[in-house]
Amino acid sequence: MHLSIALLTLALAALPHSLATGPCTTDEDCSLNGRCVRDCRARPAARVCKCDPGWWGEDCGRLDLAPARRGDGYNHTSDVVPQPADYYGTQGNSSWGGTILQDRSDPRLFHLVTAQFGHGCGLGAWRPQSFVVRAESRTGPRGPYRFAQKLSGTFRHNPYAFWSEADGKYLMYTIGVDVEAPDNCKGVKWPNNISVSVAPTLQGPWSPFQLLINGTNPAPWPAYTPHHRTSEIILATEDLTIYTAPRYQGPYTQISQAPWNTSDYSPTWAEDPFLWRDKRGHWHALAHYMIDIVEHGGRKYPRVGAHMFARHLRGPWHFHQHEAYNSTVSFTDGTAQTLNRRERPKLFFSSDREMTPLYLVNGVQDLGSKASYTLVQPIGEKWKEFEKGLGF
Repeated sequence: MHLSIALLTLALAALPHSLATGPCTTDEDCSLNGRCVRDCRARPAARVCKCDPGWWGEDCGRLDLAPARRGDGYNHTSDVVPQPADYYGTQGNSSWGGTILQDRSDPRLFHLVTAQFGHGCGLGAWRPQSFVVRAESRTGPRGPYRFAQKLSGTFRHNPYAFWSEADGKYLMYTIGVDVEAPDNCKGVKWPNNISVSVAPTLQGPWSPFQLLINGTNPAPWPAYTPHHRTSEIILATEDLTIYTAPRYQGPYTQISQAPWNTSDYSPTWAEDPFLWRDKRGHWHALAHYMIDIVEHGGRKYPRVGAHMFARHLRGPWHFHQHEAYNSTVSFTDGTAQTLNRRERPKLFFSSDREMTPLYLVNGVQDLGSKASYTLVQPIGEKWKEFEKGLGF
């Protein structure tokens, strides 16, 4: 079964994605990732979806993932160093997802702010062993990334860091509480409150975390634009519940909640949202799609990506129920691998205001493994121009 999934993914990757468009009536039929345009070649003339770069499919709802290089991202599951270094252990180092940030003063330096687990523990001990680290790559945004700095203590998880133009500082949202983790890998259930920390640089110093709301899986997005200079923060949380606040400190007011049922064991069950606004002003969210858990008795693959979209932040939000990406990764060496878990999606976009997705970042876990790591996979073709422009 694993081989057939991998072969199907490779076959799909070989299709001319630019031609894989379907009939449409409105841009919503194109997932707001493209335009519904008239195809004058058709007889009679018809309207079809013309997808934006980085997206493909009949409704432009699938990420156009390019082959990844083996070893890229942040994968040190086989690395060990002598104790008492708490970011490694005799079982290696596990991490889970993260945010890619280009250095503001050195454009060839890339940072990855990710969650890492202490004492060599695997993914099962993410709570309470998770803390936030900064890793660096001088070989481009794909990596590989190397540990550079510890940014928080335990328990801090699912970090999302970004530069706030309005505040002139970095903001980092996480879930968790400040507690001392035990020296074992036994998981515990602590609250997942959302907090924020700020710093003048990614290297810090980072302020103490300020509790914002009761919730989990924060996906902040600054409302600031060059034409709308505001400190307002948009914050999506689990189940695509959306809040706004006049500034990062709050107060946060709920303005929207997804109309579908995203509770456990529903066909629209999704978690780990990532929120963004596109070049046309429309809103999108990428999430971990849990459809296989529902339909296949707890199996966590292969359909793992969901895409949701709306013209306006308050909705109505739409969910085309098919995978935006799956857990099979094709590699530049011609091989493919089906992962057991591929979650916590985040995108890195072009800096030309086109909001073209260039890279997808996920927390992943191999089949049969307790360890986890962070995968970076390029999207479409525009990433090549981006790296070439930086001299990579």
